[in-house]
This record gives sequence, C-alpha cells and structure tokens, in this order.
Amino acid sequence: MKKLFNLVLVLVCGIFVLPSMVNAQEVTVCSSDCTYDSLSNALTNIAENDTIKLNEDITLTTKVVVSKNVTIDLNGHDITMNGDQYVIEFNKVGGEFTLTDSSATAGSVTNSTNRGILVTNGELTLDKITVESLDRTIQINPVTNDDTSKASVIMNGGKVVSTKTDSSARTIKLWGNNVGNNASFTLNDGEVIASIASKNSAAIDMANIAPNDAYGATVTINGGKITGYNGVRVNGSGEKGMAILTMNGGTIEAASSGILQNTTDGTENTEIYIYGGTILAHDMQGSAQVGGDAVAIHHGQTGVLVIGNSSTGPVITGETAIAIKEGTITVNSGEITATGAYRDPASARNDGTDDTGAAISITSNDEYSDGVSLVVNGGTITSENGNALYEGVSVSNGTPAASKSYVTSLAINNGTFISPEDKDSVVINDYAKKDVINNGTFSSDVSEYMANGVTLVKDENGFYVPLDETTTTPSEEVKNPSTFDGITVSAMVLVLGLIAASVCIKKLHAKTMSM
Repeated sequence: MKKLFNLVLVLVCGIFVLPSMVNAQEVTVCSSDCTYDSLSNALTNIAENDTIKLNEDITLTTKVVVSKNVTIDLNGHDITMNGDQYVIEFNKVGGEFTLTDSSATAGSVTNSTNRGILVTNGELTLDKITVESLDRTIQINPVTNDDTSKASVIMNGGKVVSTKTDSSARTIKLWGNNVGNNASFTLNDGEVIASIASKNSAAIDMANIAPNDAYGATVTINGGKITGYNGVRVNGSGEKGMAILTMNGGTIEAASSGILQNTTDGTENTEIYIYGGTILAHDMQGSAQVGGDAVAIHHGQTGVLVIGNSSTGPVITGETAIAIKEGTITVNSGEITATGAYRDPASARNDGTDDTGAAISITSNDEYSDGVSLVVNGGTITSENGNALYEGVSVSNGTPAASKSYVTSLAINNGTFISPEDKDSVVINDYAKKDVINNGTFSSDVSEYMANGVTLVKDENGFYVPLDETTTTPSEEVKNPSTFDGITVSAMVLVLGLIAASVCIKKLHAKTMSM
C-alpha cells in the first residue's frame, strides 16, 4: 500500500509540474526562416518561461520592454541600439529574467550614444555577455516608493562597461526610492568597468548626492572585479539600513577611491561591511587623479564601517589605506597597507580626504564634526613610509582645519602595527585621551599610549608587546640545574631513590607470586 501511495503522489506531482514543462520552449529570432522576425514580436507572443534565441545580430531603434519571465540567449550575436535612451527594459513585478549566451563566443548589448539596460521590476540575471553603453550601462530603478516594486540584478559573469569620461559617468546606478533593499545588485563574477579618465565617476553608484534623490540601495560583492576612477560610491539617506554595501570577495581597483562613502550632507548613515576580497587604490596610467593620495576606503560621513570578522579579513591597499573623517569604524581582521608618502601634520584636500600615508588615518576638520569612534580588534596594519595608525588635525596652507579633534572614542584591543624603523607605528596627536592601547604588537615603543599601566617588552622579532604577567619576566633569574644548591640536589636524589626502590619491590613481589 505504501508503494502505491508513493506512485499516486508522483503522478499527482507530475500533473502540477507538467504544464510548465510543456509551456517552456525555445523560439528563434532573425530576419527570415525563424520563429519570429523581431525581438519585440517574440516577446509579445511567447509564453512565460520561454527562451528567445537570436540567430543573427539585431539593431533596435526603440527600447524593448520585457514583461514576462524569459531567457534571452544572444547565441553569439549582438543587440545594438540606434536612437532610444535604453536598449532593454525589464519590468515585471516579481519577474525572473536571464540574459545570457550559449555560444562559444559571447554576444553583446550595446548603446554607444546613451544608456544600456533598465530594470524597474523583477530580478535580472546576467551571465557571460558584454553590456556596454556611454553611461548608466545598467540602471536599477524601482518605479514605486513602496515594497510592491523591487528591482535587482545578479551578475554571474561577463562585462558591464561605461565609456563616458566626465564626472557624471556611472556604470551601474541604483535608486532605492527611499525603501531599504528596493534596489539591489549582486556581483558573483565578471567585470564592472568605468573609465579612470573621468574624475569623480564611479563603476557602481548607490543613489546620488542631492537631497531629493532616492535611497535604499543594497550592493553585495562576492567575486569578480570592479575598476574605475572610484570603485563604489555609497550614499545614504540619513537613516541606517538605507544603503548597505557588503564585500565578501572579489576585487576593487581604483585610481582615486576604492570605496567612497560620500561627504555631502544628507548622504550619511550608510552601512559598509568588508569581510573579504581585495581593495586596491593606486596611481593608474591615464587616470584623472592629479596629486593627493589614492585611498582604498574613504569614510567621510556618519555611518558604520566594519573590516573583517573573527576568522577572515580583506586585503586593503592604498596610498592612504583607510581615511576616516566621521563614523563608527571597527577593524577585526585583514591586511591593511599604506604605500603613500609620509606627512605629519596631515595635508588637507578639497575633496575631503586628508593625505597622511597612514594605513588607518583619522583626521579632524571643522566641516566634519559629527565624531569618529574607532575600535581595532585585530589585523595587520602597515605603512611603508609613515605611521600604521595616525590621528590628528589636518592642516591647509599652514592653518589647522579644525579647532579640536573630533574623535569621540579610540581603542586598540589587538592587531599588529608596522611602520618603518624611523617612524612611530601609532601617533595620537590631538585626541585628548592617550591611554588607548590595551594589547597588540608594535614596531615602535608605544608605551605612552598604553592603558592600565601595561609594560611593553621586545619579543624575539624585535616587536614591542605587552608583558605577560603570567610568565617569567626578564628581570627574574632563571636558575640553571648546574647551580642548584645542595639541598635541592639532595632532595632530587632522595626522590629518585624512592622511585627506584618502588620499582624493585614490585618486581620482587611479582617473582614471589610466580613461584
């Protein structure tokens, strides 16, 4: 009876599955001898979950709107726009779309004079193909400011490229319409590329800097590579949770800022979590960056920044690695390295970043007065030319840019801090509270910053570490056995004699029992 019940269950399940299997089919598009002679005709007539396969290149003069669950297979061919603002719009509430290529040579979607793909509803998965346009190659923009409209893009491969070279250029643009997680982008693999010759441009832009713009974007980077003058620009709405960036893997390479948390009022309270991956900011041939340090992470407003977790951490490298003006920052793990020139005092810049050449740089400026809270729990923090950690008031043309330090709290609970031999690994210039170090390993003597009267000693590698009170201190004389006094030697001989006697008694007893 049990087998019969299972058979009936399978047949019943099959009845419900069968229609979708029958409905799903593949249709072809080309000028002749195909199922449909145009992409728009195919989209009008196909059923849900069908696959549209191109058999030749297509040139569009008006945008194509996709409002069904569908897979578009370029099959090695190209879709080119000649006239309209966008090439394709994906718009279905709860929709699931795929844009891919089954051929050995992937095709492309191109608009050389305007924008690429617009997603206003549903989820688009990109794989293998190249999408290229002048600007906003992919725009993720829910059409309503409530939960009924969510737009997302998942990128599993291929390339998304913008070619515009002015400051407004954005390769991927997200608008959340003031609802958290309404607009999302996930990069699992592939490349997102913006021109490094366009100053202030970005490969990924989470909303914009004007007060009336729409916020609520979420970006997750698990793999792939992002390249641009700025890698990711993160803009908030004044509320936590409205703009969230999470990086678990992948690479960001930038000529100015790898991650730029914006510095305009109204864009604060972002959340940035960097658990893995690589961020590299450096001078790049042909970039618009003129003077000043390239910064891996520029945190210039209130908000949360977390680097690493308890077990893994990212690799972060910049001429100044992490530049902090405001916010709540926690460093748990990772390799953080600065390669720029040493400066003390910090050199103020108009764009909000102050040059120090430090791996972690905290600088105060009267224009950024909401405070800095920093906790370092681990990681390797290295400056090739300056201080591993620097705190101070920046200076512009010899004049201090702030009347005081805006650091509200600072604690170093662990981590390794490395600077050149002639530089201090930690410098606290203007923060009033100096006893900020509880533990860690340091390339220079940081006794003046130790909390709770902890004493530092040099380890076998020449680094300064807190003295462990549970072990022998250098001042204690460790006795050599050859210098033990007579009483100690006599006691040892007595113990050894007792042990030997015990062994002999046991052997004699065993022999007697065997007789």
